[in-house]
Amino acid sequence: MFTSLKKYFSPLVNKDEELCFLQIFKPLYILLSALGLFPQAVRFPDGIQNTTLIIKNSIINSLCTLFMIVIVHTFLLFHLQELNVSSKDNSMTEDKMTLMNYIANLVLEILFCTVSYFYVIRDRNLYITMLNDMAVCWDRLAMGKRTLILGRLRIHINCVVLTTVLAMILVLAVATYTGYSGVWKTILLTLTFVLPDLIQFTMIAFYFVMILMIVALLKNIEEEFKVISLVKNSVSNDLLEAHLVVSIRELREMYVKTLGIKRQINEAFQAPLLVALVVCFLELVSMPHMIYHGLSFQANFTTHDAIECIVWVLNQLLKMYALAKSGDLLKSQVNEIGRTIHNIPISGDQDLKVYLDVLHFSSLMAYQDTAITIYGYFPLDSTLVYNIIASAAMYLVILVQFDKPE
Repeated sequence: MFTSLKKYFSPLVNKDEELCFLQIFKPLYILLSALGLFPQAVRFPDGIQNTTLIIKNSIINSLCTLFMIVIVHTFLLFHLQELNVSSKDNSMTEDKMTLMNYIANLVLEILFCTVSYFYVIRDRNLYITMLNDMAVCWDRLAMGKRTLILGRLRIHINCVVLTTVLAMILVLAVATYTGYSGVWKTILLTLTFVLPDLIQFTMIAFYFVMILMIVALLKNIEEEFKVISLVKNSVSNDLLEAHLVVSIRELREMYVKTLGIKRQINEAFQAPLLVALVVCFLELVSMPHMIYHGLSFQANFTTHDAIECIVWVLNQLLKMYALAKSGDLLKSQVNEIGRTIHNIPISGDQDLKVYLDVLHFSSLMAYQDTAITIYGYFPLDSTLVYNIIASAAMYLVILVQFDKPE
């Protein structure tokens, strides 16, 4: 058992360890399947001989997807009915404005689940195609620091991303449950707020891991260019091609293929991410407003209520940071490739072929867009968090000006 856990969670990859690129995705796949976010059941490669995913009988995965869809939408109706009956009993819903914010947050959380499940069902085969294409690209690059890149990718996915998702959901659950009494209320909160937020976190983690895998492929390409630079310094130009396992032309093909997969990821995830950003924006406005309204106008607003709102705000900031970080990692790695290829030594006419290959690759990089965008309107990069927080602050100021006790 310890050996199996080490295989998926250790940051070190031994030379004799049969670990392939896609095995790193398996722990996240288990979580996605449990939440119904991966309707296709697949068999992961068990070594370095077979390196692609194989589709299995997907009845259980499909039933998980259907079950989650029914659960979240059914309990949305129950929760709305509960608010209609007993909204005055909760300090966060007793006033008209806070009640409207609460209902808007509730509906948007479920809307994200609706959009996400629609797209995971639509793109269930595309996910497998993208993962298999990434595995093919990875296996075609035989040199460089493959084991080091693979070890870092494994620790990022299994020990950082997954741990963060589970830790934040645990903190959110503790902050939410400790302030309420009653089994029915706890069930409603679990299935209409905590569970949808777990689905949202996991979907963002799914997207973030796919981008991390793209970055790993680009890092492997960078390392191949470093190998080319080292070989060129040690052999003559006539023997260069013979000493290279992968040529610049092949690297160019891999680069184009990798960015093609990136565009597929962008298309597959942009709709759920758009709704997730709307959820983040609304909660960055409504949660601080609830704190302001409770402290200013409500005698029954407790310290726990304020802490719960703060935890939800931190939750949204973490989601936005992950989305912004994904674009920055991708852009940074592409820039590293650009710097590396221009460090390849070229001397005079005898290096004309190498010079033309480098020039061609540079021109290709200029025309291959590396940005992750939401329907082309705005990119997911370092400006995202600032823009959303600034906009939320402006709307919060407007909301506070219209706020008054009832």
